[in-house]
Amino acid sequence: QAGFPPGVVNILPGYGPTAGAAIASHVGIDKVAFTGSTKVGKLIQEAAGKSNLKRVTLELGGKNPNIIFADADLDLAVEQAHQGVFFNAGQCCTAGTRIYVEESIYDEFVRRSVERAKRRIVGSPFDPTTEQGPQISREQQTRVLEFVQSGISEGAKLECGGKALGLKGFFIEPTVFSNVRDDMCIAREEV
Repeated sequence: QAGFPPGVVNILPGYGPTAGAAIASHVGIDKVAFTGSTKVGKLIQEAAGKSNLKRVTLELGGKNPNIIFADADLDLAVEQAHQGVFFNAGQCCTAGTRIYVEESIYDEFVRRSVERAKRRIVGSPFDPTTEQGPQISREQQTRVLEFVQSGISEGAKLECGGKALGLKGFFIEPTVFSNVRDDMCIAREEV
């Protein structure tokens, strides 16, 4: 529709170990852009260097913070924080999964955040009323549920959610933790 000549823009779906490895090492490809894990980014950089020293752009993981101060409009802050966390079911490298709240409003923010999470509409991403869709695969769903267990075992308080939903697909309940320390896996690792 944009009028690009054939072959200028190519979308090649496939699994990273096969499609991604072939793209990164192919001498006929001059540029690769990748978004994903640091581990895979290193493999792509290595393959690109060994093939034709192609240019590589890497966007590797993140734990983006939201900071909420006492003078904030709490309803707006909760809504915006939830948008940052739950956008694309949390499967976005820019997800704002760390929320720092000024101590004087912390308990109230957590209370409102839990209320909002419990009202989130989980369902088909093709339904315009849906606020949270499924994880992309069973593996990702399992990975997220392992992070939930990690948070619990490291002492964070599970305020709500944290379980797989019985819907068809790889759904997870909207999940909120409180009392998370910076040294916990759920605070350090991209989920």
